[in-house]
Amino acid sequence: MPVCLVISGPPCTGKSTLATRIARASGWPLLAKDAYKERVFDHLGHADRAWSRRVSALAWDLLLEESARLLGAGASCLVEGNLREPQRRRLGAAVAAARATVLEVECRAQPERLLERYRARAAGGARHPGHVDLEALAEVEAELREPSAAATALGGATLQWDTSAGFDTAALLPALAEQLRRAGEPAAARRVLDAATA
Repeated sequence: MPVCLVISGPPCTGKSTLATRIARASGWPLLAKDAYKERVFDHLGHADRAWSRRVSALAWDLLLEESARLLGAGASCLVEGNLREPQRRRLGAAVAAARATVLEVECRAQPERLLERYRARAAGGARHPGHVDLEALAEVEAELREPSAAATALGGATLQWDTSAGFDTAALLPALAEQLRRAGEPAAARRVLDAATA
């Protein structure tokens, strides 16, 4: 039975860093929304916030189609991104259709800490310019300050990773390894556990 490991949460919670580390340890394919988005930017160019939103929609469509294909073929995978309700429903349907096991790591941090990180990232200019982080700043600030509604459960175990004080995975990775073991993925569990002590 394949496993879909979802790394979710708002911007600047450490999703990409965590997902990359787990993908390297587990050997599973990593489907990251921003990676899809940046490939579209590289081929079709980048413009303003409206274009960025359109590219986001396409990136999610491509990512979720690929995740359904992998799971349907019996292959485990990681999905990383800030999943909204439409994406959660579609991924949940793919997981159910493939009779897969879903695990989720929900990344979070205090809003002010996230805003501090986001502002620094937007000013730093290290990300692909297509994300238009400075243009999106006011929108992101408003969203992070609003209480978030409870997300639709994907149907499996959920681990929470609070990165307010930093990106320490010492407690998270062993807990994730145990969930992978329970999901019938002992080899991946061992590799993730090894990564926790590396």
